[in-house]
Amino acid sequence: MIEKVKSVLLVFLIGMSLFLTYQLWYGTMPAQLVVEDVYERILVEEPRPLENTLTPSQVAISAGEAFYLLRKGEPGYDDLWEALSQTLQNISIDTTVGEEMPPEDSGKLLTYHLQPAIPAGDGLPWFSDAPYTEIEKIELFSAGDQKWLVLSELGSDNKIRLLLSPGKTELFADMLEEIPLEGKILRSRLTPELIALQTEMELEVTGPIYVPEVPVYMNELILKPESMDRDMILKTFFVDYNMARIIEEKDGGLIYTDGDKGLRLKNTGLEYSSPQKEEGQATASYPEALTVSSNFISNHGGWPENLRLEEISLSRWGRTAYYNVRWMAYYDGFPIFAVQPTRALFNDNGLIHYARSIFTPENVIIEENGREPAAAWNDALEEAVALFREQEGESGRVMRLEEMSLGYAIIDASNNYRGKPIWRIKINGTTVILCAMQLEPAGEEYLL
Repeated sequence: MIEKVKSVLLVFLIGMSLFLTYQLWYGTMPAQLVVEDVYERILVEEPRPLENTLTPSQVAISAGEAFYLLRKGEPGYDDLWEALSQTLQNISIDTTVGEEMPPEDSGKLLTYHLQPAIPAGDGLPWFSDAPYTEIEKIELFSAGDQKWLVLSELGSDNKIRLLLSPGKTELFADMLEEIPLEGKILRSRLTPELIALQTEMELEVTGPIYVPEVPVYMNELILKPESMDRDMILKTFFVDYNMARIIEEKDGGLIYTDGDKGLRLKNTGLEYSSPQKEEGQATASYPEALTVSSNFISNHGGWPENLRLEEISLSRWGRTAYYNVRWMAYYDGFPIFAVQPTRALFNDNGLIHYARSIFTPENVIIEENGREPAAAWNDALEEAVALFREQEGESGRVMRLEEMSLGYAIIDASNNYRGKPIWRIKINGTTVILCAMQLEPAGEEYLL
């Protein structure tokens, strides 16, 4: 009897061993290998479609030889982009493409600067019936009762000319009349000739840069960091974050790690890293990468108001490649330069790195004795060039002005966050940050 029991027990153990071996080799994948599938089903908000992912970097409204500039967060900006986007989605390129440019006596009304470029054609939302292309600039011209859109393709001199229907012509005319331009700042488009005239310096200008013709008054802002549901955020990165090891930092931050990936949570945002995914290829097309990046920010925190996709680029070295995507928050058309950029790095293996730090204005400080204007653009540029030469030395290289913008930088005054007006100027890849009023270099208190 005892021998029979031993035999049954032995058969049971052998059978269990075979079953577990089968499960190990062919059964359900371990949790760490299916984490992408799990957290993608936990949505903070629905991912945005492609047509709602991209917006213009700026819209320039012509006013004689000068311009009014609209950027994210300003009245009229979203309406102008929506009108153009819907026009490009509904228009048939075969019936509207013209052979000639608008007449010489036509006037330019608007210029949409599209950085990042919008992908069009080949079944995409914009010009779905056209061959694939990428558009970096769209201009609206007018002559008499007719209006044309002229589209500039990225990386070439090729232009697509579209004659608008009477209905679309009337739509843009009405919208331009409704844009509130009272109190808006007149600007000039910066050129090497204008720089030489105002500063006696020789610089090349990369990209569209507009500078104010009159003093700009900016208020110091009271800012608050984005409030996030910690449990929800953890669930978007870990199958079961209760199994992760927790490390508490001196500044109150918490690090969650399962050995393969880590998530750092602070009161100013988060930072995620999955190093084992770095070595891989990025074979997604540009439109696909835009959609993937939209999914990431929707899944891991969502799109706050006035957040804009600022840049997307593909980096390669050797057998490794990844997409680098960056977002920026705006207030009243001015960018808010956060503690760390809100950005994502990803390739075919998935999300490699994700940092999120978004601040929003809580109140505006208005001084009783009046506001102080920001320093003039030419004074700011001269100071930036002097600092650049001090840091880089006299190398004899041609200086390229790549960026020049007023905005806000964040300072931490005992966890009371403020947005200080600054000039942000980039020359030959080197960024110079100056206090907007006094033109002093940004100090250690600036969280840049």
